[in-house]
Amino acid sequence: MIVNVIPLEAAWISQICELWNREIGNWFPLREALLRQNSFQDRNVYYPASWLAHDNDGTLIGFVIAKKWQEQEREMQLGEGAGWIQAIVVRSEARGQGIASRLLSLAEEALQKAGVGLVYMGRDPWHYFPGVPKALSYSREWCEHKGYEQLYEVFDLYASLEADKTIDAPHFEGAYVRLLELEDQAEMLCFFRRCFPGRWYYEALSYWERGGKGREFLGLFVGQEMIGFCRVNDEHAPLIAQNTYWAPLFAEPLGGIGPLGVDDRYRGRGYGLALVQAGMMELDARGMKHLIIDWTELVDFYAKLGFQTWKCYDLMKKELS
Repeated sequence: MIVNVIPLEAAWISQICELWNREIGNWFPLREALLRQNSFQDRNVYYPASWLAHDNDGTLIGFVIAKKWQEQEREMQLGEGAGWIQAIVVRSEARGQGIASRLLSLAEEALQKAGVGLVYMGRDPWHYFPGVPKALSYSREWCEHKGYEQLYEVFDLYASLEADKTIDAPHFEGAYVRLLELEDQAEMLCFFRRCFPGRWYYEALSYWERGGKGREFLGLFVGQEMIGFCRVNDEHAPLIAQNTYWAPLFAEPLGGIGPLGVDDRYRGRGYGLALVQAGMMELDARGMKHLIIDWTELVDFYAKLGFQTWKCYDLMKKELS
């Protein structure tokens, strides 16, 4: 087979989506809207490290999408100088011919040339996966063969909202919870800057920048000060949120819970679990039948409210020598 390797281009979006769904869509069904959001509207996609492979007939055989932090005007820097392999997919009948290895090598070489010394599989800004999905059983072994080492496991969790299931009412002694509104933007960003100045602050900024109105965030307040939050996502959110990425797997409406956080000064009062309960009640009122929590290690914590492990990932990294 003659393989041609060319730079990543938006003109191939339909073929990228088709190839993805052909190979891994049973586990992770990709919509073109999500592909555009995460891989073509993210300023951190590093095009010198992102490639497409096709045959002489113009059929897409494989692709790799890589990122490095490029939003230099931001207050934060995600990854601390690291790079990310967002996705690498090769057509199954073309495997064993070194195509994936070639794509990965091209990506790593370009990242290293740009000064990147550490590369992660997944966990990029606007990521699809926090790591290598265990559902793709061949992937971890292949990554290890390419020099990637496992750090630890993280999980996506699932709970159903059955018609006869009662959610215990949350209690917030000394505080109160409500959905945010547009006028809460400044206080909300002040809270994130103070308490969660990394990825969550970045995602909060992006939420407002891309048209958020507030309804995707439950805010916990003492007086006028925001001291905690729980994100609640559904199909009407201005962005396709991480915990609703794989909504096509469900015939009924899917809602997403999280991330979740409380100011250090107010932890130990049960606010975290109560925020999740409030989030579940909010999404239940919106007609959601299924709930997902993405990218967490806190399996036992969320199990108290009926969440169970749904998908698992190996966080993996590689030092570029």
